[in-house]
Amino acid sequence: MTQAYNMPLTTEGMFNTKPLLPKHGPYIESYLHRIEGTINQAVINHPHSIAIRIDLRLPCWYDWRNEAGRPLFNRFIDSLKAKIKAYGNSLSRQGKRFHPTNVGFIWCREFTNPNYPHYHCILFFNKQTFRGLGELGVGSTGLYGMISRAWCSALNCTQEEGDGLIHVPQNYLYHLRQGERYDDLFKRASYLAKYDTKVWGLASHNFGTSRR
Repeated sequence: MTQAYNMPLTTEGMFNTKPLLPKHGPYIESYLHRIEGTINQAVINHPHSIAIRIDLRLPCWYDWRNEAGRPLFNRFIDSLKAKIKAYGNSLSRQGKRFHPTNVGFIWCREFTNPNYPHYHCILFFNKQTFRGLGELGVGSTGLYGMISRAWCSALNCTQEEGDGLIHVPQNYLYHLRQGERYDDLFKRASYLAKYDTKVWGLASHNFGTSRR
């Protein structure tokens, strides 16, 4: 274990009996604890949950160094929650059943280029509300469309301007059931806790998770 910016780091291959991604360490231990706690909370909120891994990119014109008001990722989550609530209200007006969902999240900001960050995130939902992202693309009316429109809202841009800013990697969907282990998801999520490619000394944060 070493120290950096007063944060303990680990180079071990396991964390609390769960595997870490090889070759990406060292990992920030406090971030791993928060990842573990967020996943645990997701299945407390909804015994059958889904976790969705996506990347959020910034347009070249976005001035991330001089953000005003709430941080960008917070604006994104606020907008996403509002869009899900509106979706539920619309179903209810049609006489259709809507299963409410908490929106859990883990995110990190990464700098492969010091002047051009991007975000990795994992979003958690009630599996009775959403089974996956649905159709991908600008015209999506499913969860992907809500995520895309929420990101555009946070960036204050149009859907056309935001086209291509959401990246969906392979094997993006994980199912979580209360009482079952989630080693694969934790291993994938550990990437967000790696020390490398984060820039320190900025006023804004590099990492965050939802609260209970």
